[in-house]
Amino acid sequence: MEKVNVKKWLPYIVVALVIVGIVVAISVRRTPTEQPTEQVATLEETKTEETTTEVAEETTTEVAEETTEEVPEDQAEYDRIRGIYWEGDYEKAIEEYKAFLEKYPESEWADDAMYDIASSYEYLGDYKKAIEAYQEVINKYPDSDLAESAQWSIDYLKGQEEGES
Repeated sequence: MEKVNVKKWLPYIVVALVIVGIVVAISVRRTPTEQPTEQVATLEETKTEETTTEVAEETTTEVAEETTEEVPEDQAEYDRIRGIYWEGDYEKAIEEYKAFLEKYPESEWADDAMYDIASSYEYLGDYKKAIEAYQEVINKYPDSDLAESAQWSIDYLKGQEEGES
């Protein structure tokens, strides 16, 4: 099982939470014509609604400013190849990831690309190449959060190979 890198997913999580907050704020807020005639909002309720709306608007502005930043070229390329990988075209993903690693050997996404190469070989049933690629993750990126997962995959695949013998 692949270890999740929270830092990489944090912007997406923040955006999702902001959207949920806005939807909740909008759905809770009603216009006076939608209010039942016997319900009259107290001053405290009105202040709470205004505060919630202000916070949601400020957060939306902050996230919009953060998300308008340009995505680094290597990340955009990695994300494009990751789409190929998720579509299940593992042979093409392997080729594309190898080209990525040649072009961006120092990218923060290099360990992910190498790990995805290994798992692509695993999905294709080529356990020998998968083990070699997982070992490369460990050797080249020993401080990566994926190194431990790569070692686990190696141990698992070696067990699979022994079972087939």
